[in-house]
Amino acid sequence: MEFITFEDETGTVEPTFFPRAYERFSLLLDHSRPCVLEGTVAEDFGAHRLAVERVRRLEPPGASVA
Repeated sequence: MEFITFEDETGTVEPTFFPRAYERFSLLLDHSRPCVLEGTVAEDFGAHRLAVERVRRLEPPGASVA
């Protein structure tokens, strides 16, 4: 299981990557490129958690997506 901190101008979030998700998507995680995380959100003791199920890179406008 991996916990990775993501940050933008609105704050930080530490989603959970379970082993299969981390193995599948770790190569898409790049410090210099934005990405979109999708998964299941759960609330535990007032804190919200995101279990990542999918990662996709956010491409610049006009970029071709293969």
